[in-house]
Amino acid sequence: MFHSEHSSPSAQLGQGVRAPAAARGRADALPAHHQPRRVIRGETFDPINPLNGRPPSLAHIDWFACTLKPPKDKTQTWLAEAVESIFGIPAQLWRPRRGGWQGYETCFDIANLGLVAFGGNAQRATAHISLNGHGCTGVRDWNAVRRWCDVHDARITRVDLAHDDFEGETVNFDQAVQWWESGKFNSGGRSPDAHSHNDHGSNKGKTFEVGRRANGKFCRIYEKGKQLGDPASPWCRVEVEFRGKSRVIPLDIVTRPGEYLSGAFPCLAYLCERQDKVRTTRVSLKITYDRMVKWLRMQCGPALHVMTDVEGGDAAAVLVQVLRPGMPKRLCDIPVCGGESLAGAMA
Repeated sequence: MFHSEHSSPSAQLGQGVRAPAAARGRADALPAHHQPRRVIRGETFDPINPLNGRPPSLAHIDWFACTLKPPKDKTQTWLAEAVESIFGIPAQLWRPRRGGWQGYETCFDIANLGLVAFGGNAQRATAHISLNGHGCTGVRDWNAVRRWCDVHDARITRVDLAHDDFEGETVNFDQAVQWWESGKFNSGGRSPDAHSHNDHGSNKGKTFEVGRRANGKFCRIYEKGKQLGDPASPWCRVEVEFRGKSRVIPLDIVTRPGEYLSGAFPCLAYLCERQDKVRTTRVSLKITYDRMVKWLRMQCGPALHVMTDVEGGDAAAVLVQVLRPGMPKRLCDIPVCGGESLAGAMA
């Protein structure tokens, strides 16, 4: 969650745009589609009426962050126009944050919706836009977001995908524990770490976490309704957080969140007939793979060449004779993010 500082009424943005007096520090001054309700961690669902008049969906975006290079001569005004036109957040809601952010010299909090940061040599003329749950709820057209990112070569640095089971029938705390114990969070290698947080009968909500945020893929299954204050609510949510540090997050994840959430772990495959994966990238994996190919060419290349001649140039006939099941130990031992093996990462 972003922490917002109250700036003075004279704080201005871009070409002298100033927040209306009634809007300063007041949540009810936000645009209608960004109005917060009873929330925790930035989401906007109501525990009494979770859908808030909206139809249920397979999955939705609960956090979005990207990095791109805006025009040098008008960075601030260009970003203000982009955030308003693409994400639906007016520039009047920007508030300056002291001290910058993550190496960026200039940072603006956007009410309780996210932040925009830019400036500074450390970040190589890039800018960063980040929206929390409130901000993502107000996005009207994720297709437009995807096109905009594509046009401006924006790189997604974080995206959270979420699915809500309002009855808690398919997704719940006990089911999450059972999935982990039966290896259904295993993507081909060793099982990822898991942690549980029990409310010990207080009905404030239990949470089961799988993986580590530092590894780029992190799953959280928790009793959403209870955490929002309804001790009798069965509402449970499953979230998967992807970070771009060790993964290349595809742009179409924002238009097909259900398929990517379904492909995040084997236990979530039931959500959608199609499963897509966010690929893991590791320098050590590529180096080891390249070395294996070089060794194979040097040691076995001549023999494979002779076999190909014998088989009349039919490479498939050669492979049938020499392939055998298994994975070289040098590849099996590589620690791929999120507990995945090479096979799981490349699948």
